[in-house]
Amino acid sequence: MNYSTVLIDDLNRGTFDSVIPETISLTDTRVAVACVDDKDYILGAVSYQVVGFEYVIDWLYVEPQVRRQGVGTYLIDQVLRAVVQSGEILPVTAQFEFREDDDALHTFFLSFQIMETTYSHERYYVSPEDIKASDALHRSVKAEHKTVGFFDQSEKEQKMILSLLARQHTITVLDYEKWKAECVPELCQCIYINNNLVDLIFMRKLSNGNLELSYLYGKYPRGLIELLGSTVSKMETLFPGASLTFDAMSDESLQLAKRLFPKAKTAHIYEAEF
Repeated sequence: MNYSTVLIDDLNRGTFDSVIPETISLTDTRVAVACVDDKDYILGAVSYQVVGFEYVIDWLYVEPQVRRQGVGTYLIDQVLRAVVQSGEILPVTAQFEFREDDDALHTFFLSFQIMETTYSHERYYVSPEDIKASDALHRSVKAEHKTVGFFDQSEKEQKMILSLLARQHTITVLDYEKWKAECVPELCQCIYINNNLVDLIFMRKLSNGNLELSYLYGKYPRGLIELLGSTVSKMETLFPGASLTFDAMSDESLQLAKRLFPKAKTAHIYEAEF
């Protein structure tokens, strides 16, 4: 079968809704490409962007009826060719889930011969019922601390914090206005002790109405429990019926996740590097 590619942009975005979700925002640093056959039937899509000093593939999808027919390999090849032609000698990485309850492309990634694939971390899927149960973990911390809304601070202070986090290579916000529009202000909070930032949580709303704990910064564990406890309490009030997803990328965050959401379902996250 002969394949060809179509660059996805703001003008034709609606044509490719079946293969690329609304949560993939088209920005100056992202390239999204669709794969079509010789009859212009849409078969799949791939998206990648420059993050730090890497090209990161953050979306790869192939229509179920044409999987294992070379579409995924074709899309990855297009990414690698584009990277080579750019002249930038930077690694190309991908992150994907292993989930027992669907037919995601983890088997493709694991079998792709020109990259190294390793187990990375867990992603947690939290139901509304688990959020309610976790609300009982809300406890006060016996220390002098101040909890404030991230977006209640001045824009200058917000950007200073984002700059600090970027220097630590933990989160990079390239388009402040677009990023802010995706966040849930009531659920983005900070804890300060002696005017020093010690804990921080960012929550974003997905296009399907559910929530994603997109970033967690913690230097004070007891404060972090307090922050997460108050967050799930607010979630139940502000977003009844919404579910939550988040990644646990360290032993500490794994333990925190199990303590806060003992009934959450997990999926293994793998990382691939080309």
